[in-house]
Amino acid sequence: MARVLRYNDDCNLIFNDKKSDEFPLLINTSGYYEATLPFETYNSIGRNDYYLMYITNGQINFEIDDSLHIAKCGDFVIFPPNHKYKYAANPPTYYLYVHFTGSYADRFLKECGFNDLPCIISGEFSTEMQSKFNKLIDTFLYNEPLAIQNCASVLQEIILDIAMGELDKRDNSPLKNSLKYIHDFYTGKIDIPYLAKIENLSNSRYVTNFKKQTGKSPNEYIIDLRLQLAKSLLENTNMSIKQISERVGYTDQYFFSRLFKKHIGVSPQKYRKEKLL
Repeated sequence: MARVLRYNDDCNLIFNDKKSDEFPLLINTSGYYEATLPFETYNSIGRNDYYLMYITNGQINFEIDDSLHIAKCGDFVIFPPNHKYKYAANPPTYYLYVHFTGSYADRFLKECGFNDLPCIISGEFSTEMQSKFNKLIDTFLYNEPLAIQNCASVLQEIILDIAMGELDKRDNSPLKNSLKYIHDFYTGKIDIPYLAKIENLSNSRYVTNFKKQTGKSPNEYIIDLRLQLAKSLLENTNMSIKQISERVGYTDQYFFSRLFKKHIGVSPQKYRKEKLL
């Protein structure tokens, strides 16, 4: 079980409530809370960072935009910066939480489909998800070398898992199976005929439907996923450009660099340098 990190006094709350662009993703505080008595939390102005909760037992009543919403075990709740929040619950209630900020936080959430915040995301309790939160909490608490980078990596994984869960719920998506395949294997070789076969469509019909649904061609979609991963690796690791190129699916480092500059506007080397300033 993760160690407790729960700030109850105003001084600690203020100290751990900061907006920062120093890192792409930065954890301000993380921990868990177990309610042994009825409780109510109210913050009339919100915090300067994002607030992500994962409920693992009981349910919590949230007042969002003057309406009552109930989040149960397995649900996630995300509050944006500077948004008031009010919630209450009776025991037994248990939830894990993380407050985070960073230059990439807003864009990353939007890329994952979380445009309308605050929001409650329904889900089923998962021991795997609980373990990821516990890993994040322990990494934050022990503050070992590269803790900031490791925390950012685990948080990205958690948010991506939530986003992928939302994609899986869209059973009416005509391209659900091929999109899942792309997200699972986008760093490897993927060809259009295979994706079209997954959906029982002709190549031309698949490309048309794909662009209609995503706004991009399959190749553009895959390139975007690869470059998003490349940017994260440039910002959060010491991997060489060659290593990153191979990691995201390009054996030719120079082709990767030209592609990166074409889509991002700067070379991978310059991108990394600018982010480290």
